[in-house]
Amino acid sequence: MNNLPTLMLSPLAGYTDAGFRKLAKMYGCGITVTEMVSAKALLYKNPNTKVLLFNDESGFKAAQLFGSEADVFAQVIKFGCLAPFDAIDINMGCPQRKIISNGEGCALMEDMDKAAKIIRAVKDNTDKLVSVKFRKGYINKNTAADFAKMCADNGADYITVHGRTSSQQFFGKADYAAIASAVKAVTIPVFANGDVTDRESYLNIKNQTGCYGVAVGRGAIGKPYIFCQLQNKEYNFDILEAVTLHINTLLKIYPDRIVANDIKKHIVNYVKGMRNNKEVINIIMQKKDTLSIINELNIFLKISNTSQENNQ
Repeated sequence: MNNLPTLMLSPLAGYTDAGFRKLAKMYGCGITVTEMVSAKALLYKNPNTKVLLFNDESGFKAAQLFGSEADVFAQVIKFGCLAPFDAIDINMGCPQRKIISNGEGCALMEDMDKAAKIIRAVKDNTDKLVSVKFRKGYINKNTAADFAKMCADNGADYITVHGRTSSQQFFGKADYAAIASAVKAVTIPVFANGDVTDRESYLNIKNQTGCYGVAVGRGAIGKPYIFCQLQNKEYNFDILEAVTLHINTLLKIYPDRIVANDIKKHIVNYVKGMRNNKEVINIIMQKKDTLSIINELNIFLKISNTSQENNQ
C-alpha cells in the first residue's frame, strides 16, 4: 500500500468518462475511477453498462460498482471486464433518490451488516485492492468514523470519505472534522473528498483531516489540469487539444452522434468565464457531429486569442 497514489479523480456520473479520465491522468492524477456501474446490470450483461468500464488511461485505475446484494457482487467481481483495473471501488455514498430508494449507495450506511457483507464478498473474490466510498452519513447523521471502522474490519484496503451527508447532496460545506474522525478510526489509507478547487483548499483539507490522499470531483470539471495545480507543477493546457483527445477517446466506444452530445457539457465548462462564450455555446449546442463542434470551437478560440492579444 506504500505505492498507492495520493491524488484521485472522484467519479461523477456523466462527467468522468474515459476521455476525461485520460486527460486527468495526463495532468498528474494518480487514481482514476470509472463512473459508477451497476453490479446487477453487469451480471445481466447489459451492453450499455459494460461500456462504462472502457478505459484508455494508464497507471492506477479503479472500477466503481454499486448495488445492494452481496452475492451479485461476488459473481460480477470475477468477470473479465474488470481485469484491467487495479482496484474495485464500492459505492456507498451516492445520494441520488433513485439509488437510495433501491437500498444502494448511501442507503447502505443505514445497514452496516449488509454493507459489511458486500465488502467481504468483494474482498473474498478478488486479489485486487478493495475500496469503499461513502459520506459523512445517511440523511443528517454523522457515522463516518463507525462506518470507516466497519469497512476496514471487513477487508477494505482504503476508503474515500465525502464530508457531506446524503441529505446535503452537494450543498453546504464539507465537514472536515467528520473526515478527520474517520481517519483516526482506522489504520488504512483515507482519501478526503469535498470542496477541493485549488491548491489552497487542497492543503486545507489535508491539514484539517490528516488524510492519506485527496479525491477531487466537481473541482476537476473543466479543469483536468487541477492535479498539476494541486502539486504546484507547471503545465500547458490547450482547450482544443483537450477536447479533440477527449472526443477521439470516446469515439472508440460510441458513435459520433453520441460523442457529439456528450462533449457539449465539457466544452461549456472549458469556456466558462471566457468573453463571448455564450455565443459559441449556443452554436455548438445546435451541432450534431464532432467535426462541426471542433471547427466551431477552433474559430471561437482563435478569435478569443486574437482579441486578447489586441488588448495587451
